[in-house]
Amino acid sequence: MTVVADPSKLRELAKKLKNAGQQIEQTQRQAMGALQSSGWNDRERQRFEADLARDLKTAAAIGRKLQNDYPKTLERKAKALDDFHK
Repeated sequence: MTVVADPSKLRELAKKLKNAGQQIEQTQRQAMGALQSSGWNDRERQRFEADLARDLKTAAAIGRKLQNDYPKTLERKAKALDDFHK
């Protein structure tokens, strides 16, 4: 099997994925902060906050993968390609 990939482009993709994961984290903090400071306080808000927290937990898992798992895989592949081309 032939692998055709540019190691520098793989590293660039890894960096972009890390940034996307960081943006997800930042957006989560902003959303929860905005909700907390909204002054909204009734049963509907409690249900809304529970749903939002659940969805943000899912987004956090995706963000962690974007920041850690996928970049590590891409870095390993880029290194393997670098080593192969030496």
